[in-house]
Amino acid sequence: MQAGLSVTAAAAEIGITTAVIYQRRKGDPAFAAAMDTAHHTHTHRRTPDLAPGTADWDAFCRALRPGVALRQAALAAGIRPEAAYDRRRADHAFAHRTDQQRTTR
Repeated sequence: MQAGLSVTAAAAEIGITTAVIYQRRKGDPAFAAAMDTAHHTHTHRRTPDLAPGTADWDAFCRALRPGVALRQAALAAGIRPEAAYDRRRADHAFAHRTDQQRTTR
């Protein structure tokens, strides 16, 4: 796990769910200790920005791939998941592009 990332961002970065990380944490004391150390050593945004900029949407698109939920990709990019859902409803081309990224790579 990359230092400084939230659990959600780290999971999205490697294409797994947060449940997988927490399952490993539960069964691997060394992994749990490493997570605790990382959490206490690094700070990260707890609340994503309200108005995503171009760089945020670019990060969202990079995080979005097969097996990664829209919510997970949004949080990894520092975007409120609701903003991603709102943009998908309002921008059909964006919705199509995100659907494509989630099914092919």
